[in-house]
Amino acid sequence: MNDNDYNIERLDWGVRDYLRSLEAMRQRHAARAAGQVADAIICVEHPKVFTLGKRGGREHILLGDEELAREGFSVYHVERGGDVTYHGPGQAVVYPVIDLRARHMGVRALVEAVAGAICQVTAEYGLTAAWDDERPGVWTHGRKIAAVGLAIPQRVSMHGLAFNVCPDLGHYRLIEACGLSAESTSLCQELGRPVSVTEVHDRLFAALCRQLALAAGSLGAHD
Repeated sequence: MNDNDYNIERLDWGVRDYLRSLEAMRQRHAARAAGQVADAIICVEHPKVFTLGKRGGREHILLGDEELAREGFSVYHVERGGDVTYHGPGQAVVYPVIDLRARHMGVRALVEAVAGAICQVTAEYGLTAAWDDERPGVWTHGRKIAAVGLAIPQRVSMHGLAFNVCPDLGHYRLIEACGLSAESTSLCQELGRPVSVTEVHDRLFAALCRQLALAAGSLGAHD
């Protein structure tokens, strides 16, 4: 089966400002909820930014406002689950805008599909990774390689995942994700060689299409 047989549109936004992306994602979500467009998977890379989810506490960003401005970081409060997350160059960000009603899919199944896609891609590079419910995210050798934070208003998903390909890992030392001091890693660090964000986006899109197809029809199984 080809990727385009899953009835999911791929949107490639390249490197795009977070606020501009957020507004466009919300517009796509509204259109999907109204049945005006198809499901979509958005692939994007952001300039450096911190986002705070529903449980987000400003105290988990370890720089003051003046320092953040001086270092060129933006900060936004958003409607996704979770606490604080970093986005920046070298990170493959993917936003699935999926109508769970149309796919008869449960929320838990969606989370498992997203996590499964990340683990599948890390396995394609020869790494073992796993989702951790206690410390939400995908981990390899005790280090966090990807974050997941979703919102599902009107049973249509938005926000999504951030996979570390080759970001500046020093920026993670400026936050305490979920209130924890956790070591972050990247694909390039684990492999010891360069990998392009575009290549990882391609793999994530294909893996997520397959995982979502497997999760279809799960409504009621976990919800």
